[in-house]
Amino acid sequence: MEASFWSKAAYRTACFLVGAILFLITLGGQVTTRVAGMAVPDWPGTFGHNMFLYPWSGMTRSLHIFLEHSHRLVASGVGFITLLVTGLVFATQPRGLARKLAVTASVLVVVQGILGGQRVLQGSWVLGLLHGCLAQGYLLVAGSLALVLSGFWKKCGRGDDLAKSRSKMVWAMTFLVFTQTILGALMRHEGPGFLSIPDFPKIYGEWMPAFWDSRVLETINQYRGTQLGWPQTTTTLILWQVLHRSIGILAGVGILAGAIWSVRSTTTPSWWSRGMVGWVFLAVTQVFIGISILWTGRLPEVATLHVLIGACLTLTGWLLGFASWRTTLSPTPVVMTKRPLRVRKVRELIR
Repeated sequence: MEASFWSKAAYRTACFLVGAILFLITLGGQVTTRVAGMAVPDWPGTFGHNMFLYPWSGMTRSLHIFLEHSHRLVASGVGFITLLVTGLVFATQPRGLARKLAVTASVLVVVQGILGGQRVLQGSWVLGLLHGCLAQGYLLVAGSLALVLSGFWKKCGRGDDLAKSRSKMVWAMTFLVFTQTILGALMRHEGPGFLSIPDFPKIYGEWMPAFWDSRVLETINQYRGTQLGWPQTTTTLILWQVLHRSIGILAGVGILAGAIWSVRSTTTPSWWSRGMVGWVFLAVTQVFIGISILWTGRLPEVATLHVLIGACLTLTGWLLGFASWRTTLSPTPVVMTKRPLRVRKVRELIR
C-alpha cells in the first residue's frame, strides 16, 4: 500500500507540474506582451538583492517589475517541483520511460533558467524567442511524464487498426500548431507592443497588398503613424503575421477534418472521441481569440490568453498522439522470434 501511495503521489505531482508550467507560460506571456522582460536588468539577483529576499515594496512599485520578478519566482518554484517529481519517479519507478522523461524535464528546466537569465543579461530578443519555444517543449515532456505515470498507460489495452494512423494525423496537426506558435513568438519578440497587421480578414483594407514593395510599405507606415499612432513595421513582420494567420487557418481546418475522420470508425475508443471533442473546442477557441486580438488592438489580456490556449492545444494534441501510439504496443505476451532482444527493449521502454 505504501508503494501505491508514493506512485500516486508521483503521478499527482507530475500533473501539478503541468499546471504550474501552464501558469508560468501565461505569466511569461504577460511579460512579453507588456514588454516587461527587461524591467529587472540583472540576474540572478533583482536590483542587487537576493531574488528570494527582494522586498515587496520594491516588487510592487511598477507593474513591469512585478510581472518580471513574479515570473522569476514562479519559474524557481516550477524548477523545485520538477526536481521533486524526478525524485519521486526514481523512488517509485525502477526503470523505463518515466525515469528518462523525468531526467529530461530536470535538464530542460535548468537550461530554461539559464537561457532566461542570459536573455536578460544580453538583452537579446533571439534568446527570448528560444526561451519561449523551449518552454513549449518542456511542457510536452512534463505532460508525457504525467501520462506515463497514469493508470491509463498500464491499462489502455490494445488499439484498433487505425490507432497508428490516428497518432500520425494528430501529431501532424500538432506540428502545424507548434509552427504557428513559433511564428507568434517571432512576432511578439522582434516587434513587441504593436500589431503588424491591424485588421482581419483583410490586410490594410486589401486581400493581399504588395507589402514587399518599398512604396507600398511606405504607404502602410504612413497610415500606421497618422491614423493609428503606431510605430513603423517591416516587410518581415508583416510576412510572419500573414504566415501565422495562414497556418492557423490550415491547422484549424485540419484539426476539424481529422477529428471527423478519426471518430467515424466503430472501433474508435471512447477516450479518443472525448479527447478530440476537447481538442476541436480548443482549436475553435484559439481561432476566435486570435481574431479578437486584432479587433481589440492587441489587448494584453487577450493576447496572453491566446498564448495559454495555444500551449494547451499543443499539449492536448501531443498527448492524444502519444496515448494512441501507446495502444499500438501490445501489453500481452509476445511470441519469441529471431529478434527477442528487441522485444525485451520495447517492453522495458513502455513500463
